[in-house]
Amino acid sequence: MSNLVKSMNLLKLMQSQWWPYEKLKKLQDTKVRAIVSYCYDNIPLYHEKFKNARVMPADIKTTEDLVKLPFITKEDVLKNYPTGIVASSVDISECWTSHTSGTTGKPMTMLYDTNAEDFEKATALRPNLSCGQKFFDKWAVITCPDHIGHKKWFQKFGLFSQEQISLFEDTKKQIMLLEKINPDILDGYSSSLYLIAKELHGNPNKKVKPRIIYSTSEMLTAKMRNFINSVFNVETFDQFGCVEMGRTAWECPEHSGYHIDMEAVVMEFIKDNEQVESGERGEIVYTNLYNYAMPLIRYKSGDVGIPTNEKCPCGRGLPLMKILEGRKDAFFQTPDGRIFPPTVWIILLMHYNLEQFKVIQETMEKIKIQIVPGENFSKKDIDKIKRETNNLLGDDVVIDVELVEEIPREKSGKMKTFVSKLADLGGL
Repeated sequence: MSNLVKSMNLLKLMQSQWWPYEKLKKLQDTKVRAIVSYCYDNIPLYHEKFKNARVMPADIKTTEDLVKLPFITKEDVLKNYPTGIVASSVDISECWTSHTSGTTGKPMTMLYDTNAEDFEKATALRPNLSCGQKFFDKWAVITCPDHIGHKKWFQKFGLFSQEQISLFEDTKKQIMLLEKINPDILDGYSSSLYLIAKELHGNPNKKVKPRIIYSTSEMLTAKMRNFINSVFNVETFDQFGCVEMGRTAWECPEHSGYHIDMEAVVMEFIKDNEQVESGERGEIVYTNLYNYAMPLIRYKSGDVGIPTNEKCPCGRGLPLMKILEGRKDAFFQTPDGRIFPPTVWIILLMHYNLEQFKVIQETMEKIKIQIVPGENFSKKDIDKIKRETNNLLGDDVVIDVELVEEIPREKSGKMKTFVSKLADLGGL
């Protein structure tokens, strides 16, 4: 396939985002039928699962019919990689390979053939163009070292060319590199952007002055967003996705929610194995519509979000997902069965002078809060945090507050702030 033909993916996606929802839905249904039929004929894992569920490809005519198919999990993929989940016609050595972080267990390998990789990149670029990025803008990306160095053909000509900086570099070193790049676009992990903003806060002579900021990979809280925006005097656009699917949802300039890339994926929101209603929280279950090398059909991602039937004022036909509440393993459960999203900890701890914190639910009855204290943080604050946490969760929960000098990143580079070690999250 020529580079010219490849570039058509982005052009088509820029056009289709403005289609009415009904037209997009027809395209999505067509893609669902094609990928399901292909998986039945070419992917042993799906052939077996579909047969066991007594479902044939002809039974799947629309996205709504996907409920007839079983879920697959990360464990299914790990167990069947590569022979059971990768199409036999695919030359693995010719594929682009990515890996999940492994923060919830063993890392998972994902393969994209040339066609799939190009479509994934086009899907990732669409929100950037839609939010004001230009072809030849200077673009700095704070990213995991594993991602540094991989460039697409168009970047060799200066189109959407990135200058990549390791997020493991010291914040001062990152700023020094950013000053040399002088980027129009600043892109990176939410925590990295926040730490850079904190370092530059109050500096009237700061040289890092991006026109647009994109955040990704971690939950962007309202406090973080407002602070980043105030320091740089710009808008931050949050984007959402995962290694298994690439970019899947994003904010447009209206900031009315996250537009779902329905030409690329089907997103279901599931609780107790049922589809949730608009406005309800559910685990995100994905069906990829373009990766024929290693298809994922009804894949339970572990991420949690809220679908909505609201329409964005921008006029795009792409549906919306409302606030992203983090991963399933970041939710907390009390002994009396209540479930809290990770945002409760931000609300509870935001009034204290903390440099960093991490909350870990060890058991149903034990919470550990690791804190890097800020200036003037005192033992009275520790006692107050324990008291307020018990008021929220109940007096039968033991709260252990641990003062530390640093909270290290995960191997993936993410700053994992909320972790629950519970196996059962009450139907989520």
